Amino acid sequence: MNGGVAHAIESLSQAEIAAAIDGFNYFGLTDASHVFEQRPDDSEDVEERLNMMYRTAVPNDRVLAHAFRVKLVSTPSAFAPIDHGAHA
Repeated sequence: MNGGVAHAIESLSQAEIAAAIDGFNYFGLTDASHVFEQRPDDSEDVEERLNMMYRTAVPNDRVLAHAFRVKLVSTPSAFAPIDHGAHA
């Protein structure tokens, strides 16, 4: 979100945008996925509208963390087990 939605859409490949859409949908953030399905033009109004749509769908990082926790609790087998012997 640093550069805004339009910047992200313009900077990412189609495969990366599709992966972001799939990821938002996977974690139940469908309103956020709809934002990245838009195709912005050069108007400032569209950029502001897309940023507002994203901020409404994901007002802060806690929303993302919560969506992750919900998915983890509901589908723990979708995630790799923690390797307690691994070092960062």
